Amino acid sequence: MSNSKTGAFSLALLSLTTVCISFPAFAESDVSSKILIAQTLNVSATNNEIPLAAVTAPQSDEVAPTDRNAQILKSLNKKYQCGIEEIDKTVSRSEFAGSVVTCLEALEAKIAKNPSEIPAADMAQLKEMTSNFLSEVSALNNRVEAAEKKVAILQNGSSFSTTTKLAGEVIIGLSALSGQTGKPATDTNGGNIVVTDRVRLNFDASFSGKDRLRTRLESRNNIPFNAGAGNGGTGTNTTRLGWDGDEGNTTNLSLLQYTLPLVNGSKLTLDATGSEYNENMYTFNPLLAAAGTGSLTRFGRFNPVYRQSGLGTAATLDYKFSPNFTGSIGYAVPLAPAPAAGAPGVGIANNPSENAGLFGGNYSALAQLRYQASPNFDLGLSYGRSYHSAGAGVTAATGSAFANNPFNGNATVANHYSFSASSKLSPGFVLSGWLGLTSALAETGGRVTGNADIFNAAITAAFPDLGGKGNTLGFILGIPPTVSSISSNVPALAGRFNPDSALHLEALYKVKVSDNIDITPGVLLVTSPESTSAVKRGSEFVGTVRTTLRF
Repeated sequence: MSNSKTGAFSLALLSLTTVCISFPAFAESDVSSKILIAQTLNVSATNNEIPLAAVTAPQSDEVAPTDRNAQILKSLNKKYQCGIEEIDKTVSRSEFAGSVVTCLEALEAKIAKNPSEIPAADMAQLKEMTSNFLSEVSALNNRVEAAEKKVAILQNGSSFSTTTKLAGEVIIGLSALSGQTGKPATDTNGGNIVVTDRVRLNFDASFSGKDRLRTRLESRNNIPFNAGAGNGGTGTNTTRLGWDGDEGNTTNLSLLQYTLPLVNGSKLTLDATGSEYNENMYTFNPLLAAAGTGSLTRFGRFNPVYRQSGLGTAATLDYKFSPNFTGSIGYAVPLAPAPAAGAPGVGIANNPSENAGLFGGNYSALAQLRYQASPNFDLGLSYGRSYHSAGAGVTAATGSAFANNPFNGNATVANHYSFSASSKLSPGFVLSGWLGLTSALAETGGRVTGNADIFNAAITAAFPDLGGKGNTLGFILGIPPTVSSISSNVPALAGRFNPDSALHLEALYKVKVSDNIDITPGVLLVTSPESTSAVKRGSEFVGTVRTTLRF
């Protein structure tokens, strides 16, 4: 090695070791190197300390782009591509020291590969600049070490704390319903504007750092727009909003849930109350499924089959067979009666009566297989079976009144079959949809027989980040649950079908005002809802502006 190369390497080692005295994370130097550095700076090497007198006293608390140190760093960054941002404004000495550290790391790597790559003149400038900022570099190192200690504590499972975290969501809706002419008596809305709200507070605790116990308090005053005569509603479930429900803004326990993670991303979820399959299984409508940020309507959020859990007690297993295949299975005991009007239901799982409890009364079971062909393409098949002792709740209060209660209060067993898909066709376009068929059978000890076919379908289009980061433009075209055919030994029941399928047409645009506030205006048009052989209803129109606040 030539003398010039040896000199360059010595200067590089000298400068880098100077920094390592205060910032040992960059490299480890031997004792002789440290003594050499100390001699060069005319300081003591005892205990790896550099007296403050050895550091050039700062003339200012800030470093301007015109300062010599800034010019040196700018020159080195340009020559050796240190990876730091251009210094084009005045910064604090601490910020500047961070850039010095980054440049030193880059030069250290270059010297390790080729000691002669950096000329002696550049190394001399580097040494000058480094010696002027030793105290700031040392302070930076202390902060990094403190952060590393905190991370180590958090990573140690035995040191986990069962601290409960609070998260909240507030939805405020401003809505107006169209006032029809020639409407049936149940449609009494006058087109007035209403203001409604829903407030949720989630308290999340953990006992191992991986599991989660969620306790949710909720209050609402959103009278569902399906309300009948005297309540200003439309008289049809097809106009319900996605977050409706009315307890007069009294606060209640709406969810008590424990989630336990299993192997390979699998999980087991136990709901003591407030169960919703849509929270525990994938719903194939990723950008429009959430009540606070997705579709404005009950039907537009996801396939109604996920509502069969009925806000009651449930257990759900979500198991990953492989990175591409996930199987989900759930069993739920819904509240009774089914919350058709969005009012609080009555518990069944806690009732020891003969026709109640976990296995004696109403129930819902749902199994689903999800195939993720690629990160941007999902397919799903699901099968569900449910029992409704009072006949109502077959479509979870979504769709027509006949679809929800096809046999007019007679006990009903329903089999639900669904196909779902979702595809992210581009970063700015997600296309999703589902097809659902419910086969309902009347069960009343042989006195009443009958079967009904209930159909629903939807296709949704979402355009994320359109017009701004976090914004979403969404469109939903669908057919809410409709009785397409029915037969019964009771003539009156055989007439409970919908000759005209209602169409659900929805458009919305979510605007991200900030990280914690969204405003979503949207419109819904439902054509021919609740059609019968005797009555042809006009269309229903709902306009809504939803404001969502999170904290």
